Amino acid sequence: MSAGAVRVGRGVTVVGVAGLVVLAGGWLLLDAGPLRTAVVWAAVAALAGCVVALTGTVLRAGRVTPARGYELALDAARAPAPGTGTALPAVLHGSRWPWARVTAVALAVPTALMLFCTLGAGTPDRGAVAGRIADADYVIKELPVVAVGGVERAGSSSRASSEADYTVRLPAPHGGAAVPATFRAEVHRGVRQVGDTLPVAYVPQRPDLGAVGADTRSAVEAQLAGRTLPYGTAAVAGVLWGVAALAAFCVGTAVTGPPRGGRRVGKDWTALRATAAGVAEHVERPTGDDAGTGADTGTDAGAGAGSRSKKGSARYACLMLHTDTGDVPLRLAASHRRAAPLLTGAAGWLLWKPAGSRGKVPADFVADDGWQLPGRLPAAEAARIAAARTPDPFTVDTARHTRLLELGSHWARTVPAGVLLGAAVSVVAAGALLLPVDGGWRAWTAVAGAVAPLLCWMITGLFGAPRATTPAAPVEAGPAA
Repeated sequence: MSAGAVRVGRGVTVVGVAGLVVLAGGWLLLDAGPLRTAVVWAAVAALAGCVVALTGTVLRAGRVTPARGYELALDAARAPAPGTGTALPAVLHGSRWPWARVTAVALAVPTALMLFCTLGAGTPDRGAVAGRIADADYVIKELPVVAVGGVERAGSSSRASSEADYTVRLPAPHGGAAVPATFRAEVHRGVRQVGDTLPVAYVPQRPDLGAVGADTRSAVEAQLAGRTLPYGTAAVAGVLWGVAALAAFCVGTAVTGPPRGGRRVGKDWTALRATAAGVAEHVERPTGDDAGTGADTGTDAGAGAGSRSKKGSARYACLMLHTDTGDVPLRLAASHRRAAPLLTGAAGWLLWKPAGSRGKVPADFVADDGWQLPGRLPAAEAARIAAARTPDPFTVDTARHTRLLELGSHWARTVPAGVLLGAAVSVVAAGALLLPVDGGWRAWTAVAGAVAPLLCWMITGLFGAPRATTPAAPVEAGPAA
């Protein structure tokens, strides 16, 4: 079941984010018609499938705490027969899923908010009149308003947006009497009066088909095309969405580093025997700091957040490794507080390929009992080690294989019941908002869909430490150095 939970988590990471993106893009960018209907409902089905898959995983295997999820990942990565640790593997595994998970979450949140905003504000269907006009040879012309009725203002101000029934006279096709046509239109500032003009779409040869109008020509064109939002509003939403996607990419890269492919260990690599000593706070000072770069040897990763030794210093938790060159900080794409009790005491090799003097260097800790833990080493630390020691020859064994340790890979079994319930409510709300039915309920349904996961989590009281439904295994410190 452990491997199944990992596969479910990876599938939901890919399918869930893809479903959100396709649903938002289809609703925002496609015209009304069979294509948009197929795209958006397929995306809703994919999102519903993700919720069902996560729920089934939790019900079958049992929900566990995040700490227990780390234990399961470590148990799955240990080799059945631990090696001696005298040789290094010739090939290291790639590590892409931690970056994918963080980036997916960073992209899913703004995408979901944008989706429900557009679902609530958009028009679900262009209407029968607009559909008939769009299928014929229509024209859009400025026509004077001859009657106004059914005015509804969005606010008390005379300049507030409003909706009203406007009546215009459509020219007869053969010079006869003009044909009156009434349509309901939204005006963003105030109410159009009799004698004012509005852009109106109609069919010159068939005035009996009626007319549609709005306060701008682009809004009329969007209505005829069945766009959920006017072109200008959709463009603004698209730009904001693009900025959010770029920010999500940056967040994922900053938290976990860029995704890594498989790498072959060469003679130009640096390798150190190391023993995991627990979590500590590392202080990374700016380049050129006279105090140099070193590690804070305190064991409380959360302490000292406000005690910066110099303006511009960066403080973050790391897994500290004891080596013959001193303590070396390894930054993990995981919770150091949860990982440290499991990894402390494990012995193995810390190895990396020398890179530049800035940023963080991709590094891996290869334990003697067969698992490979990806992380990042501050470039200044890598440079210090290179300057402080003479490279020792090391042996590469092509027959030695390791297993990748992804500490967050079992997240599918740690999802709180309140989040699953809220996600189900959000999917149902999205499906309801896709129906071609308009009304004031749409705004409230959109708000409910956007906040349901957080609200259900709060209501079920799961902000505290969750209760595991499977017994937790005792924490293993690993072999001593």
